[in-house]
Amino acid sequence: MQKKISVIIPVYNVEAYLKECLDSIVSQELHDIEIICVNDGSTDGSLSILEKYAADDKRIIIIDQKNQGLSGARNNGLKKAQGEYILFSDSDDYLLTSNTLSLLYTTASMQDLDILSFDFTIVGEQEKAHHVKRKIGILSNGKHFLQNGDSVVMAWCKLYKRAYLESIYFFYNETIIHEDDEAHPRLYVNASRVSHIDMLLYAYRQRANSIMTQKISLKHFSSLATIIATYETLLQKEPDSGFRKYLKKQIAFYVIRYHFLLQNTTNLTEAADTYKSIIKNLSLSKLELLLINNEIAFMESQANLEHKLSHPLVYLLRKFRKIVF
Repeated sequence: MQKKISVIIPVYNVEAYLKECLDSIVSQELHDIEIICVNDGSTDGSLSILEKYAADDKRIIIIDQKNQGLSGARNNGLKKAQGEYILFSDSDDYLLTSNTLSLLYTTASMQDLDILSFDFTIVGEQEKAHHVKRKIGILSNGKHFLQNGDSVVMAWCKLYKRAYLESIYFFYNETIIHEDDEAHPRLYVNASRVSHIDMLLYAYRQRANSIMTQKISLKHFSSLATIIATYETLLQKEPDSGFRKYLKKQIAFYVIRYHFLLQNTTNLTEAADTYKSIIKNLSLSKLELLLINNEIAFMESQANLEHKLSHPLVYLLRKFRKIVF
């Protein structure tokens, strides 16, 4: 009999947090689930913890592999999953309520959703709740959802219909970091039924040694180039003017992000050359490129980064860019 939800957990050297993550899932009121734990070459006691939990709970499936990174772990979990819906969880995070999975499944199955997103809270070094800015229970297609809300790129704040993921041949790009950014538009662009629950259901742990806090390397730039290329590909195929504006805004966001990352590095001439190539090949008008370059030039003229981001002129430049795009 098909399980209702497959929970996929990539695991890499998280023995200090793994039990809290697993406890929050095995104790869920919805029992008809499978828990796929992908041990991605851990060198600490993570695998031992997984084996102890699996001995007590037959719903836990362990995939033990050499280190392939987060995307590789998620993809191998997807290949194994048999549930009607898919939920990703990072192994140092946890579900906030015992009825999280039952609430998500009931909502998604009753509305026959392709994707159901939900709110989360940040724990660890910075405590903060994140609520998506949209009406509760709104039902739309993926393009409309992206255009009209504060959508979040992370994989773990969404429930996905497995049949939908299979229909779009979805897998994460294993050659980059920040794979959620690249996957985000691909996940939504073909979704026909998308909704959101305005409830805090997931705890995201921020740690000093996480992927989000790694030092800048050439792979950061090649990853940003890939993300920009994904949006560019969608833009070139998109006939709808409204969604084209959204895609252009995203391209501008990542181009500016690439530029300022470049300003904080030295001796990465390959990354600088790639930036020039990206700018040259963008499907943007001269006015749109001018607005991006003006925003970059003004922010570069400001000495303090915090002041740059809060400066009223930066706000006006971004506001005008969003109107034009």
